[in-house]
Amino acid sequence: MKYARFHRRLKEILFSGSILLGTLLFVFYAFSTQRFPKNIGTNLTARFVSANGLSRGSDVAIAGVKVGRVTGISIDPQSQMAIVHFFLEAPLRIPQNSLLTIGRYTPTAEDALLIIPPLQHGKKKYHPVWANSQTILTHTQDPVSLEQRISNYIFGIGTLH
Repeated sequence: MKYARFHRRLKEILFSGSILLGTLLFVFYAFSTQRFPKNIGTNLTARFVSANGLSRGSDVAIAGVKVGRVTGISIDPQSQMAIVHFFLEAPLRIPQNSLLTIGRYTPTAEDALLIIPPLQHGKKKYHPVWANSQTILTHTQDPVSLEQRISNYIFGIGTLH
């Protein structure tokens, strides 16, 4: 009788231990797949009329390539505008006059902060002024939802682009 109870309890302990071990392995795997910034990069700030669709942890993308993460969103009490803080991985730098908008860089992705660097026109030498951590980027565009674009197209206000 004692042997049967000990054997049953040993099975319970082994089963519980295997569940605990599996959980710990999953947590370790989840943390190992995350890309944490190693403080090698630039913290930047942008001012938007609306940060609708963004949240802390949202991607930052240039030309469809993820290059950083949104680190925080707050409201400026004086201007009532959204202040978006984001981290741009090194060695990337962006010009201060880059256009920032909120949208999707792939059809299946969630909304992200999209950076569109200015185009160089002609053969004139272009010397950009790079954004740094003290710069507040203000060349931003309000996010436009797919529903709004379709509505604008239907009623002849704009195109689907």
